[in-house]
Amino acid sequence: MSASLSRRRLLAGAGALAGSAILPACGKSAQSKNTITLLNDANTDGTPLGAAIKAFEKQSGKKVEVQPAPSDYDTKMRTVLASPAPPDVMRVNDDYVRGLSDDNVLLDLRSYIKRDHINAADYASKAFNFPTQPDGRHTAWVIGYSPRVIYYNVDWFKSAGVALPPGTWTDEHWTWDDFLDAAKKLTKGTNKWGALVYLDTGYEQTFSINNGSATGIFSANGKKFTLADPKGVEAVEWATDLTTKYQVQPPWSVLQGVNVDTTFFSQQKVAMLFDTFQVTPYFRENVKNFTWDIAPPPGKVNQDTESSMIVYAIPKKSKNPDGAWELLNFLAGPDGGAVLAKGKEFTPVNNKAGETVKADAKSPAHLGLFAEAVHHMTQPNQTTNTLGARDLYRPPNGALADVYGGKKSPSEVLNTLRPKINKVLSESPNLMNQLGN
Repeated sequence: MSASLSRRRLLAGAGALAGSAILPACGKSAQSKNTITLLNDANTDGTPLGAAIKAFEKQSGKKVEVQPAPSDYDTKMRTVLASPAPPDVMRVNDDYVRGLSDDNVLLDLRSYIKRDHINAADYASKAFNFPTQPDGRHTAWVIGYSPRVIYYNVDWFKSAGVALPPGTWTDEHWTWDDFLDAAKKLTKGTNKWGALVYLDTGYEQTFSINNGSATGIFSANGKKFTLADPKGVEAVEWATDLTTKYQVQPPWSVLQGVNVDTTFFSQQKVAMLFDTFQVTPYFRENVKNFTWDIAPPPGKVNQDTESSMIVYAIPKKSKNPDGAWELLNFLAGPDGGAVLAKGKEFTPVNNKAGETVKADAKSPAHLGLFAEAVHHMTQPNQTTNTLGARDLYRPPNGALADVYGGKKSPSEVLNTLRPKINKVLSESPNLMNQLGN
């Protein structure tokens, strides 16, 4: 799933369009209009989202009732979506937006976008357009995105005499070969590794695109498994070789568990970590005994990176869609985005707010790379059954576990998977039922 959230803006022009027939579900009770229920995958107390919600409440005079569901969120989400009285707005895993849109359980936001004269140019374009469906519906709302970068231990680099990675988005002296060379020099014995790349779920998309794949994991129409194409196979092989050939990355067998990536980096077991913006607050809070920083992913043909989308949607059966939209519009706008930017755990989708993501007195010194990522975004193409496809190729259930474990080659596994995943992608399962299995 993606990450945290927030964003905004006011309902300018709402009065002029009040009562318009194109607006969905207007005219609810006075109580429902002044109270907005929000289902979230975590408690918002003390978080950037919580702060942004308070700012919205102060500005709008409305009350937001947050319903946190920190465990088994997918089941909770499906249950409430199927109920006659779902929350007014809810967090949605970015992998599920296409499937839930096909299930026709999410409100099309186009009428609100038109009514409030939303200018797409004010937002990070790939993030803004992410929820747009093939038939033109805009079924969810992105309030921010969490780019992936390389976290690295500055002290470890210096003690090993290795040149530091770039602090701007460039591949000068920062290619795949440079990364491997640094990882070799940083590895110490058999339990302190130079790099950790293949544990993050965004690496297949990022590294296949950077290897020259046109579409990454899936084809543009979401019907083909293009990670099995030569460029994708080479990317998976390169990342796996870090372990099986060069021994500069932890073995797959020792990476099973919760939060192993952040634990290994903070305990100085890995010198370089490929991970999302969202782990930054944890490192700022918990890493006390060494200096760390961030760098862009190493480049090859391209130098892009996948971001996790911070997505919210309004259920079709929401009792207060107008209030839900007002909240989302605020969180995605410059004011709400500015509040979210202070949390330093994702980049607000609003361009003006995104530009405020800048370094301060704490690590990382090059925090601004998360703002620069707006120019280097790659997103997996949406499919009708990303959940089913991922279950076939991604560990713990997927076949790539045998690749990462050194038991089979990437070419063998990915080409065997291709017809199976293409079949899954050609189907349009009811995601609501699928998530309940």
